[in-house]
Amino acid sequence: MVSHLYKFLVLVALISSSILSPIAVAANSHEAKINRYIDSNIRNWVSSDELLLAVDQQNIDHFNISSSEINRLDQRWRKEKLRDGGSLISSVMGNELSAFLRGIKAASGGVITEIFVMDNVGLNVGQTNGTGDLMQGDEAKWQKTYQVSANAVFIDAVEEEDGINISQVSLTVARPNSARLGAITIGINVDAL
Repeated sequence: MVSHLYKFLVLVALISSSILSPIAVAANSHEAKINRYIDSNIRNWVSSDELLLAVDQQNIDHFNISSSEINRLDQRWRKEKLRDGGSLISSVMGNELSAFLRGIKAASGGVITEIFVMDNVGLNVGQTNGTGDLMQGDEAKWQKTYQVSANAVFIDAVEEEDGINISQVSLTVARPNSARLGAITIGINVDAL
């Protein structure tokens, strides 16, 4: 009986490792590819003056912003989104940072599907595509980067959107002296890497 139980357990272990290995390899593979892309492409422009100055200015503009004001802005954004636009959405989508980000996205050759930048409370500063809400501070993309460290990177799971396998990668936006300003999220078409 012990011999049969031992053989059964060994068989289960072998089957489990052969099933889990491809999944683990695939997960590591997409993260490894994204990390290489971050190092070779993204880090250069995440520390650009255009990006840092825009986030810094919004942090100054929103110094001591209350949670009720953040909620009011977020609700206004959501209402404008339902109406296909408004002055708040236009002010973000039409600013210089958003134009800069659209240029980065276009130059990526289809690797980057979206970019949005957040300030030190999680409010959007600039973006390429419209987000559903203005406030990202209650989400992992901001919490696992800005709140962690100047060098934090958060790579989310791959999800299919419109037939494209996308992983959102988020990084802390920081000055060269490691002073944290905000965060950035970039949608990566993992099949295009």
